[in-house]
Amino acid sequence: MSIPKPLPPVLSEWAEEVVGPVQAVRDVSHDRPNSRVWQLTCGTGRVFLKVAPTPTFYVRETRAYREAAPALETGTVPRLLETHAQQQSLLLTQVPGRNVQTLALTPAQQRAVHRQAGRWLRRFHGSPGDLTPTDHADAVSEVAHAVRGAEAHLESAGDLIGKEEHEIVREHATELARLGPLPGGYAHGDFQELH
Repeated sequence: MSIPKPLPPVLSEWAEEVVGPVQAVRDVSHDRPNSRVWQLTCGTGRVFLKVAPTPTFYVRETRAYREAAPALETGTVPRLLETHAQQQSLLLTQVPGRNVQTLALTPAQQRAVHRQAGRWLRRFHGSPGDLTPTDHADAVSEVAHAVRGAEAHLESAGDLIGKEEHEIVREHATELARLGPLPGGYAHGDFQELH
């Protein structure tokens, strides 16, 4: 369990400029050092203020909320209210519903949830025509980064996986390097039941 992080005054002031007086603040960050998320209660309900961990994450997430999210089914994704580039912060609406991890689902219900999530993710990925030349160059760079990172991940895994599994990972990394250009699309980057 992490110690709740206070909302910095500069972010509190900014949020109030956007949503009006804030009546309550609750730290809802994940239990990791670079997670900084607060739930704010204001006159219109609840909103979330999120500080991106790096400039790259801020740019990617802002773009996703501006360009990809509006094309998705209303009520299935937060709406971007405002951004603060200097603070790498996003102010987002709350989405109705409950975290899947908190539900007691039967195996059939779990499969149904995963199918629904898969359909949502397919819409999110969009089509290659949605991407710019810079996006395509970034995708090539990401693939190269994944190939280079395979050995580091194997080293981290150590003896948690056997020699055969180590070889399989190396073979897949080698094959990935030989594939050439892949179809492009938006990537969520953190798609899990938690979200």
